[in-house]
Amino acid sequence: MMTLNFPNTPLGFDALRKSLPSDTIKNLIIGKYWILIETNCGVGLVATPPKPNSADFAKELQVVKGQSTDKIIDFCYSQNALKRAIGCATINALINTTSLKLSSENGLDINTNADERVVIVGRFPGLEQKLPNAYVIERNPGPKDYPESAAPQLIPRCDQLIITASTWVNGSLEPILSLVKNAQVSIIGPGTPMSPLLGRYGVNRLAGFIATNQNKLSKLIARDAGVKQFKHLGRFGVLNIGN
Repeated sequence: MMTLNFPNTPLGFDALRKSLPSDTIKNLIIGKYWILIETNCGVGLVATPPKPNSADFAKELQVVKGQSTDKIIDFCYSQNALKRAIGCATINALINTTSLKLSSENGLDINTNADERVVIVGRFPGLEQKLPNAYVIERNPGPKDYPESAAPQLIPRCDQLIITASTWVNGSLEPILSLVKNAQVSIIGPGTPMSPLLGRYGVNRLAGFIATNQNKLSKLIARDAGVKQFKHLGRFGVLNIGN
């Protein structure tokens, strides 16, 4: 079992929980890269946590299907990384529905001036082309990245901050936001909960994914597909929630 010392529940958990409808879990898929929860409301995705145990897979698949979403959302209290991710995917399944009205932008499409400093938490595909001068903070930094320890120096001085949705799942989003001084903040990725409630915590912009073909998406996630392989089975969009 993979157990981590999570400092808190996902940011906004209590407010999100109160705002959500009750539903039933129709399906749970745990792929190599993505976890998918399907409900009658919609489909929720989050990134699969590192090094989950195959025995945990089988156990959670048996426990979750057919359960009330109210019960599975409480997995977000767990110190087990896989259970916590399943809880977050359940929240996303109830929020990221096809009725959401989003602008059809890419999460990395931001308006910046030449003298603005852009900091990105998490390395995303296409960064070199879209934001070549951005400072990238990574948990496992590559040659052009900064380690997490650089966050207190880089984030307070930035004008635009783009954060991977995985930080919402693993509990690191709140301490990251505490470092922000005046930046416009975006959370991006298929695991983003597209709820304006996150505007209460200093988030200005959400960029996520809305599934439109649940059956095919489930099959691809089960075959360990990544975003490039499943992006045609939904739509990416942006929700502006603050100034």
